[in-house]
Amino acid sequence: MRCGYLVTAALLTCFSLKASLIVVSNNSPGDDFFTNPGPVNQGQAVGSSGWFYNNVRNNGGVGISGNLPWSTTGSAYFVSPSSAAKADIEYLAGGVNFGGNYLATASLGRFADLQSFSYRWYRAGSSTAPAHLHPVIRVLLDADGNLATIGDRGGLVFERVYVGLPTPTDQWVSDVITSSTWLWNFGLGIGFAANINGTPYAYDASLAEWQAYFPNAVILGFSAGVGSGWNGVFTGAVDDISWTIAGRTTTWNFEVMQPVPEPGLGWLVGAVLVALWRRRP
Repeated sequence: MRCGYLVTAALLTCFSLKASLIVVSNNSPGDDFFTNPGPVNQGQAVGSSGWFYNNVRNNGGVGISGNLPWSTTGSAYFVSPSSAAKADIEYLAGGVNFGGNYLATASLGRFADLQSFSYRWYRAGSSTAPAHLHPVIRVLLDADGNLATIGDRGGLVFERVYVGLPTPTDQWVSDVITSSTWLWNFGLGIGFAANINGTPYAYDASLAEWQAYFPNAVILGFSAGVGSGWNGVFTGAVDDISWTIAGRTTTWNFEVMQPVPEPGLGWLVGAVLVALWRRRP
């Protein structure tokens, strides 16, 4: 019977490792889209998921849409029509509305415990923004770990151009940020693109170097987005955003509607349980 228990546990573990958290459109089963014509950042909660359309300004826009679906019904879709536009989708710990935009009031854990994060992104070939640009991913931080002070908040950004990778168009691309991946910063009390490792290049500090530089930092959330100085028009999307903190992995997919679960693996687990029960000594 012990062997049967191990087989069943393995199947259940496999099922849980493949599971993802689903974020659906505010207009499910249809698309949604949040835009703001004004110059002041504005946001909108995506249901009660903990995700927010955020930092949207100057006719930038973001929504969960079927325009560029990743694996099933949708993705987080972005439009940036000019260099002044911006739009993000962000997971914020304890996110609250502050003047129409959203801010984190809690943390997801210690920055030192962040092992990796990843996402999939898409740049539409119709985009006229410079060819190296693609939707970026950011980890949002409070540098000293004290949530009562906000002057040291900011983030670390991954962009392919700074690590020498190409930017394909009209296809989904997967990027994984690990301890050796180069990131650049905004805010955190040290200015923009700070050179923390003393090299001639301000964009070559790895995740591990940033963790050593900010040993007390906490993670406020994760962000993906487009715009702010991107000349021309940009259209693209992100999906499958994931992070691993202290050994625990969380993965999010954006869908126009909740996918119908496939019965195959659940049926298999049930069949194994029944067979093992019948064969018990």
